[in-house]
Amino acid sequence: MMSKTKWILIILAVMNVFLISIHQTDYVILFLQPTGYVIPIVINIITLAIIGAHSSRVHPIWVVVFLIASLPVLFGYGFILWFMDDHYAKVESPHHQQSLHIKYRHFTLGETTYSYQFYKTSFGLIGKQLEDQSIQLVIQGSDHPGAIDAEGTLGLNEAEWMTKNVVRFPTWKGMKEVYLNPVDPSKSMADIEGFIQMAEDKVSGEILLLHGNRLETRFDEALGQDWIEVISEYEEGAIPTQQCARIVRSEELGYYLLEECTHQWEYLLHPLEE
Repeated sequence: MMSKTKWILIILAVMNVFLISIHQTDYVILFLQPTGYVIPIVINIITLAIIGAHSSRVHPIWVVVFLIASLPVLFGYGFILWFMDDHYAKVESPHHQQSLHIKYRHFTLGETTYSYQFYKTSFGLIGKQLEDQSIQLVIQGSDHPGAIDAEGTLGLNEAEWMTKNVVRFPTWKGMKEVYLNPVDPSKSMADIEGFIQMAEDKVSGEILLLHGNRLETRFDEALGQDWIEVISEYEEGAIPTQQCARIVRSEELGYYLLEECTHQWEYLLHPLEE
């Protein structure tokens, strides 16, 4: 039968292996992000020191040496966290299914660089980093408004859930969409370009599924009229149900646009990928 000390060491080892495994993946433990691994390191130091102090095989001097050697590691790691000056925010989903966590920092050297990393989570404990969604916004000193901060630069307070899996930020540098379930950008563009061609050729019944919307080309031969039917199932799509005239590329905005729609002139449909 194993002793209590062995059980504690096993639990400690399991915790450490779990943390190392998580660290090697795109996943993070969200509540540990602000303090990094400070808490697990402290748990290891205290646990091992207590076990050593109560063990007849370990001389007390070695416990003291262990503590003295551990403190520089702890303080050094803490200094790195302080120097990185990471901040965290969260955008809750109105669909109550998942949320988007944001890790951001900035540094200034003539110009200010804001870096943002995004994590999706369904339970609030473990998040998965959306690696391809990370962005940097560089603002020249002469262009930087004095009152705006990192959250304002991203447009955090104006973030909008376009669908259950797409969040749009009105950043200082233009619109940025974060996809919680990313798709191949080249595939999306190919689908959109193919759909545009079918619409221009007045082919009726061509369907495009994008960001929770179902787009379908329509052509009435008798009237000689064509349009795009935009359907949002349960009004959860990025664009409300209505009719639009066409899809165009806007190099200026960096988006495909749905134009001449029933409710408003245009909608941002999908970003252009260079």
